[in-house]
Formats: sequence, C-alpha cells, structure tokens
Amino acid sequence: HDGIGFLIMEYVPSKSLADLYHEQNGPMEPTKLLPILIQTARGLFVAHSHGVIHRDVKPANIMVSDSGEVKITDFGVSYSTNQEQITQDGMVVGTAQYISPEQAQGKHATPQSDIYSLGVVAYEGLCGHRPFTGATPVDIAAAHVNNPVPPLPDTIDVQLREFVMSMLAKDPLDRPKDALVVSRTLSRIERRLLDQQTQMADTMIVSSGGRLPRRVVSKPHISVSNDWKEQG
Repeated sequence: HDGIGFLIMEYVPSKSLADLYHEQNGPMEPTKLLPILIQTARGLFVAHSHGVIHRDVKPANIMVSDSGEVKITDFGVSYSTNQEQITQDGMVVGTAQYISPEQAQGKHATPQSDIYSLGVVAYEGLCGHRPFTGATPVDIAAAHVNNPVPPLPDTIDVQLREFVMSMLAKDPLDRPKDALVVSRTLSRIERRLLDQQTQMADTMIVSSGGRLPRRVVSKPHISVSNDWKEQG
C-alpha cells in the first residue's frame, strides 16, 4: 500500500502448544495430547499434499484454541517441492531441539522430516521433556543425528510408545510413510484409550448398601496395525 509491502495474516487468539507445555510443567495426559497431535498431522498432510514442507514443526508453531482447534503457524522457513529451493545444500534450517537428523546434516527436508519433528513434539508432551539436550544448539542437533532416542516411560501405552518411537527413527524410510498414516494411527490409539477410560468409569459403581448392581460394559478392542512400517 502506497509503496509499502504488507503481509496480511490471520489473527489466531490461541495459546501455543509450547504455552500449554509450560503450564503443564510435566507430562500431559495422552487423551489430551493426542487430539492436538492428530490435527497437526492432518494439517501437515494437507501441506505435504501440495508440495509444501514446513521444516520447523515445534510446539511454539502449533496454536490451540480454547475449543481445541489446532492451527499450524510460521511457514516462513517452509519450501515447496514444486519450486526451486531457496536454501543451498549444507544449509541447516529448523530449530535444533526439534530438527530431524537429515536437516541437521544439511540435507533436503521431506515430509518425513516434519514427521520426525512432530515425533519430538509428541515425545516432549508425553515425557515432560525433550529427548535431547545440550550446551549449544549444535550439540543438540548432533545428538539428533548420532544418539539413540531415550526410551519412553513404560507407564505410557505400549502402542503409543512404539508408534512415537517409529516417528523418531533416524532413517526417514523407517518412519511412517506420510502424515495421514500418523493421524489415522494416533486416532485409533486415542479411541482405544478413551474406550478403556469409559470401561473403567462404568465399572466403578459406588455401592449403596449393596443395592446397586455392578455394571460392566463390554467394548470392542481396537488394535493398532503396523501400517506405519509399510513404505509406499
């Protein structure tokens, strides 16, 4: 306008996932975290379907409204696979705490790079801390490349634990094949965990002089397939 360039952006009156992590000051309940991860994965899949790689997925760039709606922000370092990449090979782009091993080595980012970063976000939410720390960003980025990911606590659901660890595989080919697989798999895990909570609530009947019968509701078991290991 009048010779001055403007960038018009949507105002999102929400907290970031980083804010929620700070307020939580510890692990989040999986059933509270999973809806956020699922929506983020869906958003990334849409971006990837249009040839856009985010390259900087982290809690600060995931906005969560009071109603639970998620918006992914800060595509400022993203690039389109359909256009010439503005960064050169060997240039590291991303945030060290959440960067994928291949990005840390200056290689081209792919959809699997965003999946790795989302895996770090999931790990942090489930544990209350990130998988790697270091004295400098370079040290942290090097840890993503060279160090094995510390195992998630045994208290976390085994299928959720295994799937998040698959997202954090060093080799991009060992990660889920796309973000849609991530969203669908996490959705199945979420439904199963919610069913388990419902079963527990239904069986915890407060007895009143022994007159109330014990009510048990049978729910179908939903298993999680290993389709994230199938590479298309």
